[in-house]
Amino acid sequence: MGTLCIPMPADKKAYLDDNYSSADGSHIVLKSTFVGSTYYAAVRITKRGDSDDEPPVIFTLGAVVKTSSMQGEFCYKSMDESMGPNESQCPIGILLLLTPTEELIRMGIFSEMSGGWAQAWRDRCLQHAEAKRKRPRLKAGDRIKLPYTVRFVGGLEADTFTKVELPRRRNVFRPEGSASYVRLTPQHLNDAELLA
Repeated sequence: MGTLCIPMPADKKAYLDDNYSSADGSHIVLKSTFVGSTYYAAVRITKRGDSDDEPPVIFTLGAVVKTSSMQGEFCYKSMDESMGPNESQCPIGILLLLTPTEELIRMGIFSEMSGGWAQAWRDRCLQHAEAKRKRPRLKAGDRIKLPYTVRFVGGLEADTFTKVELPRRRNVFRPEGSASYVRLTPQHLNDAELLA
């Protein structure tokens, strides 16, 4: 599916929750959240049987929606976990609601291949959550050292940084021996060692 753009809704999360839910109750968003500009949701799906005496099949999938906002428009691209999305920062609370991939394969909801992609996505999300949990909580004035040198635009290179607090900015640091401000990625922070 491609990217869809609409006029900016009053509440993006509520719009997407409603978009993934159905009036007949066959699709229900159990839990959802935005992480940055990416929307994650656990969607419970009820597939009715072909006949009245056939029981419905109920399962929960992970939905991933890349979003952007520009010029009064809200644009989004919908995916589910079986597409193996690159965005893999889904919170654990949503992952715990999902039906196990082995069961989805057994029920015929996923093929072996798409089930593998879904499991790989879930594993990446869990790895991200674990790395984030282990990451040191830094406050202004804390010094960190990376096991490698980072090169920035303009030729600045450094491996030791001091955390700086700036309004409405995260992950801002001053490289040791420089008056510049730089931003470090979460991957850099995962690798950092807090200096005394």
